[in-house]
Amino acid sequence: MRQTGNGDRPVYVRPALPLTLALIGGIIIGERLPGCALVAAAILVLAVAGLIAGLHRRRPVRWSAMLALAAAGYLAMLPWMSPARGPDHIAGFVGTGTWRIRGTVVDPPSARHGRMRLIVETAALSRGAQAHAVQGRIRLTVMGHASLEPGDRITFSARLKPFRNFGNPGGFDYRRYMAFKGIQGSAWVRAEHLQRSGRRSITPFKRLVQKARRHLARLIDEVADDPADEAKAVLKALVFGDRSGIDDGLRKRFNRAGAGHLLAISGLHVGIVAGVAFAGLRWLAGFIPFLLWRGWGRPWTAAATLLPVAAYGALAGMSPSTQRAVIMVTVFLAAIILGREHDTLNTLAVAALTILAIFPPALFSISFQLSFAAVVAIVYGLGRIERVGPDSTPWPSRMGLRLRAFVLVSALAIAGTTPVTLYHFNQTSLVGIAANLFLVPLVGFLVVPLGLLSAVAASFGDLLASMGFRLSIDLLRLALAVVDFFAGLPLAAVQTVTPSMIEIGLYYLAAWALLNLGRAAAAPWVLALAVALAGGDAIYWSYQRFWQPDLKLTAIDVGQGSATLMELPGGKVVLMDGGGYADNRQFDMGRLVVAPVLWRKKIARVDILILSHPNADHLNGLIYIARHFRVRELWTNGDVNTTRGYADLMAACQQAGGVVRTMDSRAGAADFGQT
Repeated sequence: MRQTGNGDRPVYVRPALPLTLALIGGIIIGERLPGCALVAAAILVLAVAGLIAGLHRRRPVRWSAMLALAAAGYLAMLPWMSPARGPDHIAGFVGTGTWRIRGTVVDPPSARHGRMRLIVETAALSRGAQAHAVQGRIRLTVMGHASLEPGDRITFSARLKPFRNFGNPGGFDYRRYMAFKGIQGSAWVRAEHLQRSGRRSITPFKRLVQKARRHLARLIDEVADDPADEAKAVLKALVFGDRSGIDDGLRKRFNRAGAGHLLAISGLHVGIVAGVAFAGLRWLAGFIPFLLWRGWGRPWTAAATLLPVAAYGALAGMSPSTQRAVIMVTVFLAAIILGREHDTLNTLAVAALTILAIFPPALFSISFQLSFAAVVAIVYGLGRIERVGPDSTPWPSRMGLRLRAFVLVSALAIAGTTPVTLYHFNQTSLVGIAANLFLVPLVGFLVVPLGLLSAVAASFGDLLASMGFRLSIDLLRLALAVVDFFAGLPLAAVQTVTPSMIEIGLYYLAAWALLNLGRAAAAPWVLALAVALAGGDAIYWSYQRFWQPDLKLTAIDVGQGSATLMELPGGKVVLMDGGGYADNRQFDMGRLVVAPVLWRKKIARVDILILSHPNADHLNGLIYIARHFRVRELWTNGDVNTTRGYADLMAACQQAGGVVRTMDSRAGAADFGQT
């Protein structure tokens, strides 16, 4: 069995790959079936015993090691799925009424639409004569503005509420998502009722990082003429991970252009920092004879590169995605230090193994899935595709080869992440390759290094740093113009239904077969099998959507209010009401709850929307549906409302070309489809 990208080598030269897959399998089983701890512990003991015996007898231990890691992965998920908490944990007080809560702000607050959200590490609860020392984190929403920073001690009165899931099959598990972040409940308070009572002492290093972030934010604000300049907000996100200025509109434009990955501190940004630092330090190492004589240039350069990588991660706030990116790059640098960088896929597997061993729930995060899908696709795809190496041809030809390689890398990254993107976001960009051809060099290789050099220069004086930030903002304004151009194209992005896990598996199976045609004897048969199964899947869903003879009704859980989906014989779709809250900006029921139900049922068009009455808890969830599901008609009872939601719904139907019909006693008969 041969399947490496660096020449045809047996699979056993990548020992980390099967071990990582075994750990992933155990984590997935632990998340799905968490009630078998004793069985997993017994398997782990037996597997470790077999591993020790095999090593002692010098026999292969691959299967014992894989079984041990699978069992370990299962057991590692149990504390997250069924955490053992003491009586002093905050989770035991959630849903028990109003308390006087004292705690400490953990992360920088995020402000949107007149509200602030922050994470609070609780310390004490009190109510009347009751007082409890507690531990655990909650999410606090502050109505209004309060000047808060990490480390601030605060006191407030609020009700502790549990996180709520909507009971729709396959829906987003918000309770689990917050539990994986270690957050067990929520509360809200008005800003004027929040009391700040000093600061918790922090380490000198954290104090230095916070001071640096504030100083850099002030310099960037000063060089930007317009307080609402989007380039300024993007520069803060790129240099030190402050995304508070990135609003939904800007994020949507980047996503339509296929460049949303540029807005978050990810493997791309950390990799660019490592690449630029490695190249610069390698050049400097060339002037040190001591290193050259002993052949230590690359290992010492890789070791020195760890410092700017760690510094960038610390400056960016070490969010979970940044931590994973730093770990990934650190493993690659460690492979160079140890002289083991010959197999990139094996090194990538070690990075995944390290990240999942530290934090098993990382497997279920979107950033983890996108990062590794992109890198695996690039590394494996480049190894499978024949490339023309550089030769003595003139420089225009060499530039053409490099441009071809860049386009190929972008195409492989997009192809590798498309199923993950469709599964989580139901949208894919059709202009991503072209847009990234301009944006990645402009942002990644100019703005990010220049912004970071300016941040370093700020340690020595503001003048040089301000000049660098000003040039960075000018470059970002050009980048934003490129984003707007590509995002404004009529077919820049398409909305899609949600692929199933079977369909995602068939996609990757077919991709493997295509990359191995002519290399693996089984590849044509695997490709034929994948195409046949995909055809069967298409027939199944075509029957479910268009050919089945029954009327299917689905009551969608939207909390207060109602939403009823009707799938008619022949394929027509009717949605009556959509639920909703008073302010769609805080929680869009249509986008976050109703639309995912439709996409999982492979519904991309709604023929008729029915609004029973124009209250927010029936109306607001229909606005997103009207904008994105090609609605043909909207039926109302004739009542009107002066709310913003009602105006948005009417405007959305008008823009989509839908007909608004008043279904009262004077309305004629309506055709619902086949009978």
